[in-house]
Amino acid sequence: MIPYYITKPIVLIGLILFVVLRAPITPTRLPFLLGLFFSLLGDIFLIPRGTRWFLVGMGAFSVAQLMYIWGFNTSMPPVPVLVVGVVAFLVGAILIHLLVNRFSGLSSVNKAILPFMKGYGALVLAMVISAVLCLARPSWPDWAAVMAGIGGVLFFLSDGMIALDKLERRLPHYRFWIIVTYHLAQFLIVAAVIQLPE
Repeated sequence: MIPYYITKPIVLIGLILFVVLRAPITPTRLPFLLGLFFSLLGDIFLIPRGTRWFLVGMGAFSVAQLMYIWGFNTSMPPVPVLVVGVVAFLVGAILIHLLVNRFSGLSSVNKAILPFMKGYGALVLAMVISAVLCLARPSWPDWAAVMAGIGGVLFFLSDGMIALDKLERRLPHYRFWIIVTYHLAQFLIVAAVIQLPE
């Protein structure tokens, strides 16, 4: 339990220092640096137990997701690709709403947090789609776009497992997989951002 909560902020501190020391903080990199900072705050807020701290941590991560969405969308993909992304978001948001309702009905989760979970799920979904659409953004180098897309998907999987934990639908060894997917997601996003043109 202790390594689970301690390693997350330590890794984020390392990634923040890496970004600051490795590359100049340009307007294209600034949103991602802010995203890392709010992710660090979210990791810290989630260390105490309790619904209140969970909501505060989710709030910090919501700001982090907004920063990543901002960063990924500083350049736009072609309009047809953007339309596909919007449709995928709408379908995904509906699925998140339905799945949370279904799973929460069979759990003892505090129903007051469900709207926050759905809202945060929609933000993470928007971030994932924004990251994947980097594959169609001319300003993103190919390898950077691939790493950004994979990083976004892993972030979604990590938060999805946290949501399943709250809804009492835990996967085997879920804490290990949450840590692995979360750290890989943040690392890949950072690795992608470092490659962006000045």
